[in-house]
Amino acid sequence: MASCMLIVCLAGLQLSCATSPDTPGLVLKGHQLVGKIWDVKQRAFIDKETLNTRSLESEYLLIGERHDNLVHHQHQTWFIQQLEKKPLQVSVAFEMIDNEQGVRLAKRQINSVEELISELNISKTSWEYEQRYKSLFAETLAAGYKINSANLNSKRLMQTVKKGELNLPVAYKRMLNKTGLSPEQNTALLQGINASHCNMLDDKTTSKMALAQRMRDSIMAHSLLKSGAQVKVLIAGIEHVRKDRGVPLYLQTNLQAQTKPVKILSIGLLEVELDMSDPLAYAEYWDDHTLPFDIVWFTPQVEREDACAELLKHFKPKS
Repeated sequence: MASCMLIVCLAGLQLSCATSPDTPGLVLKGHQLVGKIWDVKQRAFIDKETLNTRSLESEYLLIGERHDNLVHHQHQTWFIQQLEKKPLQVSVAFEMIDNEQGVRLAKRQINSVEELISELNISKTSWEYEQRYKSLFAETLAAGYKINSANLNSKRLMQTVKKGELNLPVAYKRMLNKTGLSPEQNTALLQGINASHCNMLDDKTTSKMALAQRMRDSIMAHSLLKSGAQVKVLIAGIEHVRKDRGVPLYLQTNLQAQTKPVKILSIGLLEVELDMSDPLAYAEYWDDHTLPFDIVWFTPQVEREDACAELLKHFKPKS
């Protein structure tokens, strides 16, 4: 079940967890957990009203998705709609928008979702904005919220990571050093990356991908920290919003000098699994004894092709 982590950009590939540009088919729609919202700390289900209250009380609202699951985008749109009902300053940062796209967006007035997508599509990406994110973008624009980039251009990321951690630019070194992972966290990250790529990666590739993951988590956190809005929303892959080693950890280390606690809410939009009706059982997929989120909202699963079969075309399994 492990979510598709980083695309295998280090090998020059663009393998995502997508099925096709068409609307992916959903399975397990009748699963008893679908639509249920789980409070991880309280170990109890909550209703949408309670979730809405929690989100409105948060300064940092991090919503993790599977990129090709349109139900996840519908839920994200719902959050924007709820925020819109309150007189709040809100910014929305997207993993799907990189720094170069962000510079272009800042230079012009965007009046429609069509203009936004056209501007984003100047850069060649695999995000499929029209098919997946149009409604979410449209709602964000209609609310008058500022749209921010939360990612580093993939080519620049690849070039930087290939040099290795010791040769990173000073600014990136500083960001990562401020939020160091423990040996246990680093081992779990490496194991998770390799497992999500069907255990086909060699140690060198796995290490580079782990560095890229850490850099992107740090960059996403800093994109939120730069916003002066009352509520700072992040739309990103579910791995990035995990509390144990994702964006919330980088936020905490950068905000720890503040005199009052900062309210960070991490929400994982999590696909259900066949024959798994106990929310606690899902923790095993996250190399932990508990789900690494504040809230989990269970959704149907997208019917996907075999990702391992696709990877086999490009990698030889480790001996």
